[in-house]
Amino acid sequence: MLFMFPRKNNSQTLNESVHTSDMSFHQRSKIATEVNEWLHLACQDRLSDLGMHAETYKEDFDLDRLPTGWGPYPSLDANDVRAKFISDVGIAFAWRFGAIVFVEVPKETRHREVDLLRESLGLPLRDPRVTAEKFFIFIDSARSAQVEYNRLVLPSINQERLGAVAQTLAQSVAMEYYEAVVTQAKVQVLAMLDRIRRQGRIAIPAMRLNSQIADASMAQAEVVGVLHLLDKPDTLWNDAEMESIYLDLRNAFDLEERFKSIEYKIETIKESLRIVLEARNSALAQRLEIIIIVLVGVEVMFSIFGRFHLFGW
Repeated sequence: MLFMFPRKNNSQTLNESVHTSDMSFHQRSKIATEVNEWLHLACQDRLSDLGMHAETYKEDFDLDRLPTGWGPYPSLDANDVRAKFISDVGIAFAWRFGAIVFVEVPKETRHREVDLLRESLGLPLRDPRVTAEKFFIFIDSARSAQVEYNRLVLPSINQERLGAVAQTLAQSVAMEYYEAVVTQAKVQVLAMLDRIRRQGRIAIPAMRLNSQIADASMAQAEVVGVLHLLDKPDTLWNDAEMESIYLDLRNAFDLEERFKSIEYKIETIKESLRIVLEARNSALAQRLEIIIIVLVGVEVMFSIFGRFHLFGW
């Protein structure tokens, strides 16, 4: 069977019970303090950018099975993400939809962390990244906040701001995965339509078409499930400067436009498949009508011959 939309291996349940709000005030305060202290040390007298590296995999992550050291992040929903301090190095974020964001983590350590995830989650995580993206944060108290090409300039940073930037970056790489999946599906559908045009008939089983429509619907549901995170983090309501920067970041990554484009392409693919399925069903119905007419004609002929036989003809 043609498998248009490679679905993610999703073992994550929708009713996961751990929420950041379930953490005690002391826990949230303790983790927030640790992150803010690390950021202060990392950016103190810093003349270079704070490096961020994001990558996404075909598999979803079961957050409950993450290795020791991964835990909720104070300003982000623990249903969606976990974070880990990597001693004397940096911070890593892991999202349930298969995205990882590393902050100030060198290449060798990133590979080692992915190996640990592979072992703990029981996932292949091969080849090794589906997509990867780099982004930088530069802290300069003398400059106002602004988004540049692949760089964010901030006068100051804290754990809320870091979480918002990491989340946006994770969404962007996840979007790249779905863009590639939808593009591949579009190519396959166009090839199928071209084959139908050349042959002049639809020689595709209805089960295959139904399966492809279901695959497209599931892919669309996955995209919507990932990008519900486009909602602004609650912590930004009290940070007017970062709220504006967050909107600029989303525009810089074209998240809304890319999301609309993916949805439009999936709808177009689904509609094309539905048209093909309806045309196939219509052709099948016509063939059945012809068969019924022929059978009725044969029955009439046998009836007539039977009457002739009774009269001795």
